[in-house]
Amino acid sequence: MLTEEQAAELLRRCEQVAGRQLTQIRGNLRRASTRAAAVWELLVLEAAAQLGDVRCESEEGGPDVRLRLPTGRWASIEVAYLRPRFEDITRKSSMVARWMHESTARLSAQPPTITCRFHGDDHPAGPKVELPDEHEKKQFFAHPEIAGFLALVAARPLETHQQRLTSYSITLTSHPYNPQHRETMSWGGPAPEAPRIAKEHAAFRVLRGKIRQHKVEEPHLICIGSDVSPALSAVRGPHTIRLEDALSAGIGTSEELSGVLIVHIETALGSHPLTRVARCTAYPTARSRYPLTDTEWKHVRRLNLNRWKYSFALSSREAAVEHRHRHVPGSLTYSPSGGRVKLKLPASVLADVLSGRKKLLNQYGNDQDMFSKQVMACLAVGWAVTGCRFENGDVQAGKAAMVELELGPPHDPVFWPRN
Repeated sequence: MLTEEQAAELLRRCEQVAGRQLTQIRGNLRRASTRAAAVWELLVLEAAAQLGDVRCESEEGGPDVRLRLPTGRWASIEVAYLRPRFEDITRKSSMVARWMHESTARLSAQPPTITCRFHGDDHPAGPKVELPDEHEKKQFFAHPEIAGFLALVAARPLETHQQRLTSYSITLTSHPYNPQHRETMSWGGPAPEAPRIAKEHAAFRVLRGKIRQHKVEEPHLICIGSDVSPALSAVRGPHTIRLEDALSAGIGTSEELSGVLIVHIETALGSHPLTRVARCTAYPTARSRYPLTDTEWKHVRRLNLNRWKYSFALSSREAAVEHRHRHVPGSLTYSPSGGRVKLKLPASVLADVLSGRKKLLNQYGNDQDMFSKQVMACLAVGWAVTGCRFENGDVQAGKAAMVELELGPPHDPVFWPRN
Protein backbone atom coordinates (compact mmCIF):
# COMPACT_ATOMS: atom_id res chain seq x y z
CA MET A 1 0.00 0.00 0.00
CA LEU A 2 2.76 2.44 0.99
CA THR A 3 6.49 2.70 0.41
CA GLU A 4 8.83 2.24 3.36
CA GLU A 5 9.46 6.00 3.47
CA GLN A 6 5.71 6.67 3.75
CA ALA A 7 5.23 3.94 6.38
CA ALA A 8 8.06 5.40 8.47
CA GLU A 9 6.41 8.84 8.50
CA LEU A 10 2.98 7.32 9.20
CA LEU A 11 4.41 5.35 12.12
CA ARG A 12 6.05 8.50 13.52
CA ARG A 13 2.72 10.37 13.45
CA CYS A 14 0.80 7.50 15.04
CA GLU A 15 3.36 7.13 17.84
CA GLN A 16 3.02 10.86 18.43
CA VAL A 17 -0.75 10.38 18.76
CA ALA A 18 -0.29 7.38 21.05
CA GLY A 19 2.35 9.10 23.17
CA ARG A 20 4.50 5.99 23.17
CA GLN A 21 6.39 3.62 20.91
CA LEU A 22 4.08 1.10 19.24
CA THR A 23 6.30 -1.91 19.82
CA GLN A 24 3.95 -4.59 18.50
CA ILE A 25 3.20 -2.70 15.28
CA ARG A 26 6.91 -2.07 14.76
CA GLY A 27 7.51 -5.81 15.05
CA ASN A 28 4.71 -6.56 12.57
CA LEU A 29 6.17 -4.06 10.09
CA ARG A 30 9.41 -6.06 10.12
CA ARG A 31 7.73 -9.24 8.85
CA ALA A 32 6.42 -9.54 5.30
CA SER A 33 3.52 -11.75 6.42
CA THR A 34 2.14 -9.09 8.80
CA ARG A 35 3.45 -5.89 7.16
CA ALA A 36 0.36 -4.93 5.16
CA ALA A 37 -1.96 -5.48 8.13
CA ALA A 38 0.27 -3.30 10.32
CA VAL A 39 0.27 -0.49 7.73
CA TRP A 40 -3.52 -0.75 7.47
CA GLU A 41 -3.90 -0.44 11.24
CA LEU A 42 -1.72 2.69 11.21
CA LEU A 43 -3.76 4.19 8.35
CA VAL A 44 -7.02 3.71 10.27
CA LEU A 45 -5.52 5.09 13.50
CA GLU A 46 -4.16 8.19 11.75
CA ALA A 47 -7.45 8.77 9.89
CA ALA A 48 -9.47 8.39 13.11
CA ALA A 49 -7.19 10.92 14.83
CA GLN A 50 -8.38 13.54 12.33
CA LEU A 51 -11.96 13.10 13.66
CA GLY A 52 -11.27 13.63 17.35
CA ASP A 53 -9.62 12.18 20.42
CA VAL A 54 -8.34 8.64 19.92
CA ARG A 55 -6.76 5.94 22.02
CA CYS A 56 -4.82 3.09 20.45
CA GLU A 57 -4.47 -0.45 21.74
CA SER A 58 -2.90 -0.54 25.17
CA GLU A 59 0.09 -2.73 25.91
CA GLU A 60 -2.26 -5.02 27.84
CA GLY A 61 -4.47 -5.54 24.75
CA GLY A 62 -7.94 -4.43 23.76
CA PRO A 63 -9.53 -2.89 20.65
CA ASP A 64 -7.10 -1.46 18.09
CA VAL A 65 -8.55 2.08 18.18
CA ARG A 66 -10.99 3.96 20.40
CA LEU A 67 -12.57 7.14 19.04
CA ARG A 68 -14.47 9.76 21.00
CA LEU A 69 -17.76 10.50 19.22
CA PRO A 70 -19.32 13.99 19.08
CA THR A 71 -21.90 12.86 21.65
CA GLY A 72 -19.11 12.24 24.16
CA ARG A 73 -19.32 8.45 23.95
CA TRP A 74 -16.31 6.34 23.01
CA ALA A 75 -16.47 3.82 20.14
CA SER A 76 -14.14 0.84 19.82
CA ILE A 77 -12.83 0.16 16.32
CA GLU A 78 -11.29 -3.21 15.57
CA VAL A 79 -9.16 -3.20 12.40
CA ALA A 80 -8.81 -6.12 9.96
CA TYR A 81 -6.87 -6.44 6.72
CA LEU A 82 -7.81 -9.02 4.08
CA ARG A 83 -5.32 -10.81 1.87
CA PRO A 84 -6.55 -13.01 -1.01
CA ARG A 85 -7.66 -16.21 0.67
CA PHE A 86 -6.06 -18.37 -2.03
CA GLU A 87 -3.08 -16.22 -3.01
CA ASP A 88 -0.92 -19.33 -2.81
CA ILE A 89 -2.83 -20.76 -5.80
CA THR A 90 -2.29 -17.54 -7.77
CA ARG A 91 1.42 -17.59 -6.96
CA LYS A 92 1.79 -21.23 -7.98
CA SER A 93 -0.14 -20.64 -11.21
CA SER A 94 2.26 -17.87 -12.17
CA MET A 95 5.20 -20.08 -11.20
CA VAL A 96 4.06 -23.00 -13.40
CA ALA A 97 3.47 -20.63 -16.34
CA ARG A 98 7.00 -19.30 -15.89
CA TRP A 99 8.41 -22.86 -15.75
CA MET A 100 6.73 -23.76 -19.03
CA HIS A 101 7.82 -20.51 -20.69
CA GLU A 102 11.43 -21.14 -19.68
CA SER A 103 11.30 -24.77 -20.85
CA THR A 104 10.28 -23.80 -24.40
CA ALA A 105 12.61 -20.78 -24.60
CA ARG A 106 15.54 -23.23 -24.59
CA LEU A 107 14.24 -25.28 -27.54
CA SER A 108 15.30 -22.98 -30.38
CA ALA A 109 15.67 -19.38 -31.52
CA GLN A 110 11.99 -19.45 -32.53
CA PRO A 111 10.35 -21.44 -29.71
CA PRO A 112 6.65 -22.35 -29.57
CA THR A 113 4.41 -20.67 -27.01
CA ILE A 114 2.82 -22.75 -24.24
CA THR A 115 -0.32 -21.58 -22.46
CA CYS A 116 -1.49 -23.00 -19.15
CA ARG A 117 -5.19 -23.34 -18.39
CA PHE A 118 -5.91 -24.05 -14.73
CA HIS A 119 -9.08 -25.77 -13.53
CA GLY A 120 -10.19 -27.62 -10.44
CA ASP A 121 -12.80 -29.66 -8.64
CA ASP A 122 -15.99 -27.91 -7.59
CA HIS A 123 -15.95 -26.48 -4.06
CA PRO A 124 -18.16 -23.88 -2.26
CA ALA A 125 -15.09 -21.66 -1.74
CA GLY A 126 -13.92 -21.86 -5.35
CA PRO A 127 -12.26 -24.45 -7.60
CA LYS A 128 -10.06 -26.89 -5.70
CA VAL A 129 -6.75 -26.82 -7.60
CA GLU A 130 -3.80 -29.22 -7.44
CA LEU A 131 -0.47 -27.57 -8.33
CA PRO A 132 3.20 -28.33 -7.59
CA ASP A 133 5.17 -26.61 -4.84
CA GLU A 134 8.31 -24.57 -5.54
CA HIS A 135 10.66 -27.38 -4.51
CA GLU A 136 8.89 -29.88 -6.82
CA LYS A 137 10.10 -28.42 -10.13
CA LYS A 138 12.32 -31.39 -10.99
CA GLN A 139 9.57 -33.85 -10.06
CA PHE A 140 7.06 -31.83 -12.12
CA PHE A 141 9.09 -32.00 -15.33
CA ALA A 142 9.89 -35.68 -14.76
CA HIS A 143 6.18 -36.55 -14.86
CA PRO A 144 5.56 -38.75 -17.95
CA GLU A 145 2.69 -36.60 -19.25
CA ILE A 146 4.72 -33.39 -19.07
CA ALA A 147 7.95 -34.91 -20.37
CA GLY A 148 6.04 -36.52 -23.25
CA PHE A 149 4.24 -33.28 -24.08
CA LEU A 150 7.49 -31.28 -24.20
CA ALA A 151 9.15 -33.96 -26.34
CA LEU A 152 6.25 -33.76 -28.81
CA VAL A 153 6.47 -29.96 -28.90
CA ALA A 154 10.21 -30.13 -29.55
CA ALA A 155 9.77 -32.70 -32.34
CA ARG A 156 6.87 -30.91 -34.09
CA PRO A 157 7.09 -27.20 -33.12
CA LEU A 158 5.01 -25.99 -36.09
CA GLU A 159 1.90 -27.83 -34.90
CA THR A 160 -0.55 -27.14 -32.06
CA HIS A 161 -0.53 -29.65 -29.21
CA GLN A 162 -2.66 -30.03 -26.10
CA GLN A 163 -2.36 -32.16 -22.96
CA ARG A 164 -4.74 -32.25 -19.98
CA LEU A 165 -2.74 -33.46 -16.99
CA THR A 166 -4.19 -36.03 -14.61
CA SER A 167 -1.95 -35.35 -11.60
CA TYR A 168 -2.28 -31.56 -11.72
CA SER A 169 -5.18 -29.20 -12.46
CA ILE A 170 -3.57 -27.95 -15.68
CA THR A 171 -4.22 -28.17 -19.41
CA LEU A 172 -1.13 -27.38 -21.49
CA THR A 173 -1.44 -26.05 -25.04
CA SER A 174 1.44 -25.26 -27.39
CA HIS A 175 1.21 -22.90 -30.36
CA PRO A 176 3.73 -22.34 -33.18
CA TYR A 177 6.24 -19.53 -32.80
CA ASN A 178 4.77 -16.03 -32.94
CA PRO A 179 7.27 -13.12 -32.69
CA GLN A 180 4.63 -10.95 -31.01
CA HIS A 181 4.26 -13.48 -28.16
CA ARG A 182 7.93 -14.37 -27.75
CA GLU A 183 8.28 -12.91 -24.25
CA THR A 184 4.69 -13.59 -23.15
CA MET A 185 3.76 -15.96 -20.34
CA SER A 186 0.15 -17.02 -20.79
CA TRP A 187 -2.13 -18.64 -18.26
CA GLY A 188 -5.73 -18.42 -17.13
CA GLY A 189 -8.65 -20.17 -15.52
CA PRO A 190 -11.51 -19.51 -13.08
CA ALA A 191 -10.91 -17.20 -10.12
CA PRO A 192 -9.54 -19.24 -7.18
CA GLU A 193 -11.63 -17.23 -4.69
CA ALA A 194 -15.28 -17.63 -5.70
CA PRO A 195 -17.36 -18.31 -2.54
CA ARG A 196 -20.91 -19.49 -3.16
CA ILE A 197 -21.93 -19.69 0.51
CA ALA A 198 -21.49 -17.19 3.34
CA LYS A 199 -19.19 -19.22 5.56
CA GLU A 200 -16.64 -19.51 2.73
CA HIS A 201 -16.53 -15.75 2.15
CA ALA A 202 -13.35 -14.08 3.45
CA ALA A 203 -15.27 -11.16 4.99
CA PHE A 204 -17.56 -13.59 6.88
CA ARG A 205 -14.55 -15.46 8.27
CA VAL A 206 -12.67 -12.38 9.46
CA LEU A 207 -15.84 -10.82 10.89
CA ARG A 208 -16.63 -13.90 12.98
CA GLY A 209 -13.09 -13.91 14.35
CA LYS A 210 -13.16 -10.22 15.24
CA ILE A 211 -16.56 -10.43 16.97
CA ARG A 212 -15.18 -13.08 19.33
CA GLN A 213 -11.92 -11.22 19.94
CA HIS A 214 -13.05 -8.55 22.40
CA LYS A 215 -16.01 -7.86 24.66
CA VAL A 216 -16.62 -4.13 25.04
CA GLU A 217 -19.34 -2.17 26.82
CA GLU A 218 -19.59 0.66 24.27
CA PRO A 219 -20.29 1.15 20.55
CA HIS A 220 -18.20 -1.38 18.65
CA LEU A 221 -17.18 -1.15 14.97
CA ILE A 222 -15.08 -3.42 12.78
CA CYS A 223 -13.18 -1.83 9.89
CA ILE A 224 -12.21 -4.35 7.19
CA GLY A 225 -9.98 -3.15 4.37
CA SER A 226 -7.85 -4.44 1.54
CA ASP A 227 -6.06 -3.39 -1.61
CA VAL A 228 -5.57 -6.95 -2.86
CA SER A 229 -8.53 -9.12 -1.83
CA PRO A 230 -11.28 -9.73 -4.41
CA ALA A 231 -13.70 -10.41 -1.55
CA LEU A 232 -14.31 -6.67 -1.07
CA SER A 233 -14.68 -5.81 -4.74
CA ALA A 234 -18.03 -4.79 -6.20
CA VAL A 235 -17.22 -7.03 -9.17
CA ARG A 236 -18.09 -10.68 -8.52
CA GLY A 237 -18.74 -13.87 -10.42
CA PRO A 238 -22.25 -14.90 -11.47
CA HIS A 239 -22.59 -17.58 -8.78
CA THR A 240 -20.67 -15.97 -5.90
CA ILE A 241 -22.40 -14.70 -2.78
CA ARG A 242 -22.82 -10.95 -2.30
CA LEU A 243 -20.60 -9.17 0.22
CA GLU A 244 -23.66 -7.75 1.97
CA ASP A 245 -25.12 -11.23 2.47
CA ALA A 246 -21.82 -12.56 3.82
CA LEU A 247 -21.62 -9.70 6.31
CA SER A 248 -25.22 -10.21 7.41
CA ALA A 249 -24.57 -13.91 7.97
CA GLY A 250 -21.33 -13.11 9.83
CA ILE A 251 -23.11 -10.81 12.24
CA GLY A 252 -26.00 -13.24 12.64
CA THR A 253 -27.88 -12.72 15.87
CA SER A 254 -24.93 -11.11 17.63
CA GLU A 255 -25.60 -7.86 19.45
CA GLU A 256 -21.90 -7.12 19.96
CA LEU A 257 -21.45 -4.89 16.93
CA SER A 258 -22.77 -1.43 16.13
CA GLY A 259 -21.69 -1.75 12.51
CA VAL A 260 -19.06 -2.70 9.95
CA LEU A 261 -16.92 -0.45 7.75
CA ILE A 262 -15.75 -1.98 4.47
CA VAL A 263 -12.84 -0.23 2.72
CA HIS A 264 -11.83 -1.38 -0.75
CA ILE A 265 -8.72 0.24 -2.19
CA GLU A 266 -8.95 0.10 -5.98
CA THR A 267 -7.72 1.82 -9.12
CA ALA A 268 -9.87 4.81 -10.02
CA LEU A 269 -11.45 4.37 -13.45
CA GLY A 270 -10.11 6.75 -16.08
CA SER A 271 -7.37 8.15 -13.83
CA HIS A 272 -4.11 9.15 -15.49
CA PRO A 273 -1.64 8.46 -14.15
CA LEU A 274 -3.27 5.48 -12.47
CA THR A 275 -4.48 6.42 -9.01
CA ARG A 276 -5.65 4.10 -6.24
CA VAL A 277 -8.48 5.28 -4.00
CA ALA A 278 -10.10 3.89 -0.87
CA ARG A 279 -13.88 3.54 -1.06
CA CYS A 280 -15.50 3.19 2.36
CA THR A 281 -19.01 1.80 2.90
CA ALA A 282 -20.75 1.69 6.28
CA TYR A 283 -23.07 -1.18 7.24
CA PRO A 284 -24.97 -0.42 10.48
CA THR A 285 -26.21 -3.57 12.21
CA ALA A 286 -29.92 -4.27 12.59
CA ARG A 287 -29.59 -5.00 16.31
CA SER A 288 -26.97 -3.83 18.78
CA ARG A 289 -26.76 -3.19 22.50
CA TYR A 290 -24.96 0.06 21.65
CA PRO A 291 -26.33 1.41 18.35
CA LEU A 292 -24.89 4.62 16.92
CA THR A 293 -27.16 7.62 16.50
CA ASP A 294 -27.58 9.33 13.11
CA THR A 295 -25.22 12.08 14.27
CA GLU A 296 -22.61 9.55 15.33
CA TRP A 297 -22.85 7.64 12.03
CA LYS A 298 -22.49 10.90 10.12
CA HIS A 299 -19.31 11.54 12.10
CA VAL A 300 -17.91 8.04 11.51
CA ARG A 301 -18.59 8.26 7.77
CA ARG A 302 -16.21 11.22 7.62
CA LEU A 303 -13.32 8.81 8.18
CA ASN A 304 -10.93 9.72 5.34
CA LEU A 305 -8.68 6.88 4.27
CA ASN A 306 -7.41 8.73 1.19
CA ARG A 307 -5.05 11.01 3.08
CA TRP A 308 -2.07 8.99 1.83
CA LYS A 309 -1.27 8.15 -1.77
CA TYR A 310 -1.41 4.38 -2.23
CA SER A 311 1.22 2.71 -4.36
CA PHE A 312 2.44 -0.88 -4.56
CA ALA A 313 0.73 -3.83 -2.90
CA LEU A 314 2.83 -5.29 -0.09
CA SER A 315 3.63 -8.95 -0.66
CA SER A 316 3.21 -11.51 2.12
CA ARG A 317 6.55 -12.99 1.00
CA GLU A 318 9.73 -11.01 1.49
CA ALA A 319 10.72 -9.25 -1.72
CA ALA A 320 14.21 -9.38 -3.19
CA VAL A 321 16.34 -6.33 -2.42
CA GLU A 322 15.98 -4.90 -5.93
CA HIS A 323 12.16 -5.03 -5.67
CA ARG A 324 11.79 -3.28 -2.32
CA HIS A 325 10.08 0.10 -2.51
CA ARG A 326 11.96 2.18 0.04
CA HIS A 327 11.34 5.66 -1.31
CA VAL A 328 8.45 7.58 -2.83
CA PRO A 329 8.91 7.01 -6.58
CA GLY A 330 9.56 9.79 -9.06
CA SER A 331 10.43 10.02 -12.72
CA LEU A 332 13.46 11.59 -14.37
CA THR A 333 12.92 14.41 -16.85
CA TYR A 334 15.36 15.62 -19.51
CA SER A 335 14.81 19.01 -21.14
CA PRO A 336 17.21 20.77 -23.55
CA SER A 337 16.88 24.56 -23.25
CA GLY A 338 18.93 27.40 -24.74
CA GLY A 339 22.05 25.39 -25.40
CA ARG A 340 21.90 23.76 -21.99
CA VAL A 341 20.27 20.65 -20.55
CA LYS A 342 18.22 20.23 -17.37
CA LEU A 343 17.94 16.91 -15.57
CA LYS A 344 15.37 16.56 -12.78
CA LEU A 345 15.47 13.39 -10.68
CA PRO A 346 14.32 12.20 -7.23
CA ALA A 347 16.67 13.21 -4.43
CA SER A 348 16.73 9.61 -3.15
CA VAL A 349 17.99 8.39 -6.55
CA LEU A 350 20.69 11.06 -6.60
CA ALA A 351 21.84 9.97 -3.14
CA ASP A 352 22.03 6.35 -4.31
CA VAL A 353 24.01 7.42 -7.38
CA LEU A 354 26.46 9.49 -5.32
CA SER A 355 26.95 6.60 -2.87
CA GLY A 356 27.64 4.17 -5.70
CA ARG A 357 24.61 1.97 -4.91
CA LYS A 358 23.05 2.71 -8.30
CA LYS A 359 23.98 4.05 -11.71
CA LEU A 360 21.76 6.82 -13.01
CA LEU A 361 21.40 5.52 -16.55
CA ASN A 362 20.75 1.95 -15.35
CA GLN A 363 18.03 3.30 -13.07
CA TYR A 364 16.06 4.86 -15.92
CA GLY A 365 17.14 2.89 -18.98
CA ASN A 366 20.36 1.50 -20.41
CA ASP A 367 23.35 2.77 -22.35
CA GLN A 368 21.61 2.17 -25.68
CA ASP A 369 18.33 4.08 -25.34
CA MET A 370 17.86 7.61 -26.70
CA PHE A 371 17.81 9.29 -23.29
CA SER A 372 21.09 7.69 -22.20
CA LYS A 373 22.80 8.53 -25.48
CA GLN A 374 21.80 12.18 -25.13
CA VAL A 375 23.10 12.41 -21.56
CA MET A 376 26.30 10.51 -22.35
CA ALA A 377 26.95 12.73 -25.37
CA CYS A 378 26.90 15.79 -23.10
CA LEU A 379 29.09 14.24 -20.40
CA ALA A 380 31.56 12.82 -22.93
CA VAL A 381 32.53 16.29 -24.15
CA GLY A 382 33.02 17.64 -20.63
CA TRP A 383 29.74 19.40 -19.90
CA ALA A 384 29.61 20.74 -16.35
CA VAL A 385 26.93 21.38 -13.73
CA THR A 386 26.04 25.07 -14.06
CA GLY A 387 23.00 25.18 -11.79
CA CYS A 388 21.16 23.20 -9.12
CA ARG A 389 17.70 23.53 -7.60
CA PHE A 390 15.90 21.53 -4.90
CA GLU A 391 12.12 20.92 -4.77
CA ASN A 392 10.53 19.77 -1.53
CA GLY A 393 8.50 16.59 -1.66
CA ASP A 394 5.31 15.52 0.13
CA VAL A 395 5.61 11.98 1.48
CA GLN A 396 1.89 11.79 2.34
CA ALA A 397 0.85 12.78 -1.19
CA GLY A 398 3.42 10.43 -2.71
CA LYS A 399 5.45 13.28 -4.19
CA ALA A 400 9.21 12.74 -4.18
CA ALA A 401 11.71 15.46 -3.28
CA MET A 402 13.45 16.40 -6.55
CA VAL A 403 16.83 17.81 -7.54
CA GLU A 404 17.18 19.69 -10.83
CA LEU A 405 20.67 19.82 -12.31
CA GLU A 406 21.50 22.18 -15.17
CA LEU A 407 24.33 21.05 -17.46
CA GLY A 408 26.14 23.44 -19.77
CA PRO A 409 28.93 23.23 -22.37
CA PRO A 410 32.53 23.36 -21.11
CA HIS A 411 34.62 26.50 -21.15
CA ASP A 412 36.97 27.22 -24.05
CA PRO A 413 40.31 25.34 -23.92
CA VAL A 414 42.75 28.20 -23.25
CA PHE A 415 45.55 26.30 -21.47
CA TRP A 416 45.53 22.89 -23.15
CA PRO A 417 43.68 21.44 -26.17
CA ARG A 418 40.90 19.02 -25.31
CA ASN A 419 41.80 15.36 -25.41
